[in-house]
This record gives sequence, C-alpha cells and structure tokens, in this order.
Amino acid sequence: MKPIDDDTLQAYVDGELDAAWTARIDAESARDEQLAGRVRQLRALQTRLRAEFDPVLAEQVPTRLTALLQQPAPSAPARLAPAIAHHASARSASAVRHRTRRWLLPSAAVAASIALLAAGLWWKAGSDVVRVRDGQQFASGALSRALDQALASAPEPGSRVVIGLTFRGADGRICRSFVAREQAMAGLACHDADGWSLPVLARPAAPAGGELRQAASATAPAVQAAIDTRIRGEAFDAQQERAARDAGWR
Repeated sequence: MKPIDDDTLQAYVDGELDAAWTARIDAESARDEQLAGRVRQLRALQTRLRAEFDPVLAEQVPTRLTALLQQPAPSAPARLAPAIAHHASARSASAVRHRTRRWLLPSAAVAASIALLAAGLWWKAGSDVVRVRDGQQFASGALSRALDQALASAPEPGSRVVIGLTFRGADGRICRSFVAREQAMAGLACHDADGWSLPVLARPAAPAGGELRQAASATAPAVQAAIDTRIRGEAFDAQQERAARDAGWR
C-alpha cells in the first residue's frame, strides 16, 4: 500500500480528501502513533496560522498595492510563491497525491497569505537576498553567505543577517531561522543541493521602539509554525552548529 505523504496528509487535515482516503487515514492514524502525531502537528499549525492570518482577510488592501495587480503582465509571466501557485488550482485527491508541496500551510492560512503576497511581494522590491528558481525561493547574496558561515552561538556585531535556530528537519535537511535586518525580513532556510531554499518569509516581530529583537525572539508566527512542523529533536547547540557548518550543512 502506498505510504501517506505530507501532501495527502495536509489535504486530510484541510478536509479535502474523498471518503475512501479519509477512512484510510482515520484507521491508520488510530494504530500508528507517529502518523497520529503528524496529524496533531498539522492541526496545531492550522489553528495557529488561522489565528494569525485570518484577520488579514478583513483588512482593506492599500491602493498603492492593488495598483500593482493592475499593471500589464510581463512577457514571461512571473510565477507566484509556491504556496499561492499550489492553491490556485483546484485540488482533487488524486492530484494531491502526486504534487510536491513547497509550503506546508493549511488552506485558510494560504487564503490569508494571498492577500499579503499577491498584493506586492514586499520582499522582492530591491531585494538582493532572495532569488527565484523554477518557482521556488532561494537565499542569495549576503543572506546565502550568512547561512553558509554565520553561527548563532557566535554572532558578529552589526551583521546584516542574524541567525536564530539551527536544527535538522524530519526530512533530514538542516534548517536555520534568520532575520535579515536591512530588508526587515524573517524566514526559515533549509539546505539542499541547490542552496538554501526559503519555504517561509515574513516580517520579523519588533518591539514598540521599532528595533528588531534578537533573531531567536523576533521569530514571526509563520516562521515559528514552520519550525514546529519541521524540527526533529532539539535545536543544535554551539558544538553541533559548528560541526554542521564544517560538514557543509549535510
């Protein structure tokens, strides 16, 4: 029997599977504690992101941003961020089982994210730290260099990028949270053969005074939710982080 992948499991939590698949996951999660744990994690993530992003749907999008949506399309259509592209088409149970999920976000959070991302993709304007390849976001420039070299346990004063947590995800990849100060951008980066992919980007939390907190405490809710979903075990300590860097983040 075919294993239940993350994409199918997300559709199950979103209530988008047919009766047969729903019954199968119900039965398997009842006897498989690991699968049941994955379901609980996704439902907890769904609850957190709904609380964070659903209010955005009630907000009016500023005129200066809606104007961006009315501009003529470029000759080579820009691809939206993976979460938007993924939910822009109708999902059937069979299609879900064969599509690679880029962002593991529940449908309610994606709907809210469309209101934010489609209305400007604020991080792209003048950004030299994010590149898009085949519809997927990757770190570039100073962000890529910081993710390669910087240590959360030994931060450099005045660094453009502050590293937060470093950990190994359930898929085996090493991931790192970060805050890019000049771009007012927080995110999660995960290392693979193509570099540091960026499954989540958001604005970092900031105190009333306006200055960014340390990366570990400035984690945006969407970034923290992504960490909670992916992390396996504990975050790296200073020795583990340095060893991972010396091994090329493998």
